[in-house]
Amino acid sequence: MDHQKDIQSLSHNSCILYHYLSNKFGSKTVVTCRRYKYKCFDDCMQNADIRIISSGSKAEGLDLPGSDLDLMFLSNEIVVYENVPDDDKDSYLLDTENASVGFAFIKVPQRYSNNIKDTNTFNGFLLTNKYIKERFIYELAKDEWFMGITRKVLNIQGPSISATFQGVVDADLVQCHSCYDWPSVAKKWIFRSRFSNWPAESLIKESIIEGVLLVPVGSKSNSNVENCYEWRLSFSLVEKILIHSFNHCQLLCYALLKIVLKEIIDSVNIFNKLLCSYFIKTVLFWVPEELSVTYWIPKNLLRCFSFCIQRLQCFILCNYIPNYFIPEHNLIEGRFPEEVRKQLEVFIGKFLKGDIMKILSSSKSLSGLQRGCVLSDVSMPRQDISDFDKTFMTVSIFDTTQLAFIIKRSLNFFLYIILNEHYPKPLKNTYAIAFLDYSRSEALSINMLSGVSDSNCNDNKHYYSKYNQCLCHLLLSRYSDAVSGWLLLAVFFYSSKEYYKMIDVLQISKEFFSPDLIHLAGWWNLPTLDQIRSKKMILQSKSFLKRLRTSFSKSVTISKNNENDNGFVFHKDLTVTSEEFCIGSPIVYHRYLTFLYAYKVDSTREITIALQSLKEAIENSINSDVVSVLTNYMCLFKAQQRVGIQENYSTYLRMLPILSSSDTKHILSTLNTMF
Repeated sequence: MDHQKDIQSLSHNSCILYHYLSNKFGSKTVVTCRRYKYKCFDDCMQNADIRIISSGSKAEGLDLPGSDLDLMFLSNEIVVYENVPDDDKDSYLLDTENASVGFAFIKVPQRYSNNIKDTNTFNGFLLTNKYIKERFIYELAKDEWFMGITRKVLNIQGPSISATFQGVVDADLVQCHSCYDWPSVAKKWIFRSRFSNWPAESLIKESIIEGVLLVPVGSKSNSNVENCYEWRLSFSLVEKILIHSFNHCQLLCYALLKIVLKEIIDSVNIFNKLLCSYFIKTVLFWVPEELSVTYWIPKNLLRCFSFCIQRLQCFILCNYIPNYFIPEHNLIEGRFPEEVRKQLEVFIGKFLKGDIMKILSSSKSLSGLQRGCVLSDVSMPRQDISDFDKTFMTVSIFDTTQLAFIIKRSLNFFLYIILNEHYPKPLKNTYAIAFLDYSRSEALSINMLSGVSDSNCNDNKHYYSKYNQCLCHLLLSRYSDAVSGWLLLAVFFYSSKEYYKMIDVLQISKEFFSPDLIHLAGWWNLPTLDQIRSKKMILQSKSFLKRLRTSFSKSVTISKNNENDNGFVFHKDLTVTSEEFCIGSPIVYHRYLTFLYAYKVDSTREITIALQSLKEAIENSINSDVVSVLTNYMCLFKAQQRVGIQENYSTYLRMLPILSSSDTKHILSTLNTMF
């Protein structure tokens, strides 16, 4: 009887955990929408010369705390083959026979040896991984735009270059080469017997077509020196396919395993960073080969999770984690001191014997789990907002604006997806968002300021051609949200000295301001689901694009680069600093533009009213994110300076505590030059 109760309790807790994780980290639909976002990103980021692919847990649909954005840069100038194509005798060749298990050499054809940095060895001309990494970091470091949005010095970590964008999004950038031949050392993976028949034959065929990647890192000898001639065989593209084939229970189990690693195992000093998330992923690939997919259901979540932890313990006990595709490759060979390995195996054993639900709830990411266990409505999905809207509001991803310096897409590229009846609606909506962002990017990159300064610009056909192009793109991007598109249109007319058109736009846009707008802060302060629930219910009867332009408000931040340095937003009156344009709180920026209009038409009464209105708006938006608050104060500061009011120093003093609490040195340096 007690055994039966234990089984029932385990099933009950598994269901609670399943719903809790689904609500916290994403339902099945939310996960699918996240993947659509990254598919859209990947499709936008490729041309004849380069292909950028997102990978890692974010691209797999999990948005866990602390997850990095992994970007693989595939150059098309080098494609590696294991078997020489009949029509190409000068191919780069894959050599796995003479390299360590799981690694390979890249043989350079002799005719190319003078054009690319290689080394002549007893095994032929070999491409070195060190040269590729150094060249990659050199090319990134000399790119002014890239370094402008990177808030941290670039560092080489293994095969990747680590960077932080805008101080918020951590990314690992890896330059690698494609090998479209499935390597012979991994042929056994294709044919080996599997109890559960996973992965299916169709998945295996798809994986073979995708091929493998060669990333610039070699094995290490006993002296811990990396072999600079070797390249690691990476199955990242295939792993992405396999993860996408998981059902939601399997994916949540994956999330649990990663949380246990980062927040429970790593919390013990001697185990910190001893294991990496790739080991966890490897365990998760092995287990479904043994457990039938029919077993991976909500009421079995804790059983499946425990099975994975047991398998990890077994691997640690044997001091051998076999690579999923090349089992002969021991992922932890030489990684652990023997004493530490034994302690880790004991630690995992104690974890399995303990109260798993209680231990899980002790982690930071699952701190609400214990409270949720006693609630009758535990983690039930909210019905007041669609899953696609939730995803759009809570997933941070580069948009096409951020990387437009690499790729220029045509209108037809986006319309093909948006109008294709065979694509699901969420995917179409994702591409529609990307298209609107892209339209904004195109408008910002058009050189307008130099034309405005020309005294004969009214007769300048070239200027008016650019004017019409810019206006067309701005009218399209106006549909990207309820507010910022209108404000950018007003900014455009201000830069073009069309002040009466500007005030007309400001009057129209004023009608759309509402305290119920859901603010999408972009890089900063993405709203949580709890914050979202406090907003008004969004009418689901509207199409997504209609909800977008009536219910959401976006922040806009644009850093100056070679592409947009004469864009209309970089008029000296409109920028936060000389290098950055930012719309903080939309209503504050709206009132700042209203002040600029009053100043340009030289109406003392309207200037006074606009300045007072600007102060009130700033006081009412004091609880916004730090960057928005600073931008708001900069608007007030510039307005006061424009009319010669002596309050500007007191405004500066009010900003100092905010400036000292965040990475805002670029704003502080700009202010210091004004005194």
